Amino acid sequence: MRSDRDDETQRAFFRAQTDAQLLNQIIDQNHAAFDQFMGRYKGPLYRFILRYVGSPTEAEDLLQDTFTKIYVKASKYDPAWKVSTWVYRIALNTCRDHGRKQRLRRFVSIDESQINDETPHYVPQLVDLGPDVEHLAIHRQNFQLVAAAVQKLPHKMRSALVLYTIEGRSQTECSEILGVSRKSVEMLVYRARTKLRDTTNIEF
Repeated sequence: MRSDRDDETQRAFFRAQTDAQLLNQIIDQNHAAFDQFMGRYKGPLYRFILRYVGSPTEAEDLLQDTFTKIYVKASKYDPAWKVSTWVYRIALNTCRDHGRKQRLRRFVSIDESQINDETPHYVPQLVDLGPDVEHLAIHRQNFQLVAAAVQKLPHKMRSALVLYTIEGRSQTECSEILGVSRKSVEMLVYRARTKLRDTTNIEF
């Protein structure tokens, strides 16, 4: 029978492991290693997915899907990648696939008369949006307009905007996650901001 001291020793052991080391043990179906891995990424991934899809319920489902894929694909992890980059690419692809399914579902079955424009949107804490950010913070309605407009951006623009502008990640990290050049990240963010400005009439 395992004691509390044994359990704490095991937890301490896994806390000391790197992400790559945990992945190696996940390949061997070590559930304690997977629990530790999830503990490290659950919060950051949930916030990222929530900012992308705008719905807490959908974000929880997609987070679960992301961890399922991480578990299944652990053996395919390429050490040439940073683990965090690999994890976020899986999350991003999960969000993208979800968006495609949602668009197909709307095309096939939704009655437009049932669409409610008053459905609340998640309001992200936007950062680095230029000199008007304090003004936006005061006027929450503007945030709501922006949040709704973000959900309508094309996948690549939305991904770059969420990673770079909302999450505050570097261009280098964004380029690695998105699989594009730093210049492309800059251009995608610029286009996203321009589109949001044109859609909301809010100057960024």
